Amino acid sequence: MDRARQIREKLQQMARQFGPPSTLLGQVKSVDENELTCDLYDEETAVVFYDVRLRPVLDGKESLTLIPKVDTWALAARIEDDDEWMIIAAGEIDRYRLSIGQTVIEQDSTGLLIAKQDDTLKQVLTLIVEAVQKIVVIQGTNPDLPKLSQALTKINNLLR
Repeated sequence: MDRARQIREKLQQMARQFGPPSTLLGQVKSVDENELTCDLYDEETAVVFYDVRLRPVLDGKESLTLIPKVDTWALAARIEDDDEWMIIAAGEIDRYRLSIGQTVIEQDSTGLLIAKQDDTLKQVLTLIVEAVQKIVVIQGTNPDLPKLSQALTKINNLLR
């Protein structure tokens, strides 16, 4: 091993030994979606880190937020030189939410929500299917009502 590499490894070892860690791998113990924080338990030190952020900046604005599942493993990074931490990855998530302006895309185990202001994709598709179900054709073929009912069931299953 060359001298430069030995020095580099020794410096890294000293940084780990004397400096604060820059990352933390822990188990999610609770999640507060209103405050956008969670509590992480570090098995190595048996310490609970409270109010670990789900977003880097808690300013009321939002872009992408991942809500980790309780009891999953999560990786947190230290925010600057402070004692504040932020989740950067999680083994499992309960939900994600993407907000851009007045548009929201959100998914959880109940389905996918795509909304802009008060309108959702589910509402729009349901209105279209319901309108087509009422069409009666004098010449030609009427809409396939069983397939439309099946489509409506699938819309309700996928979207919220």
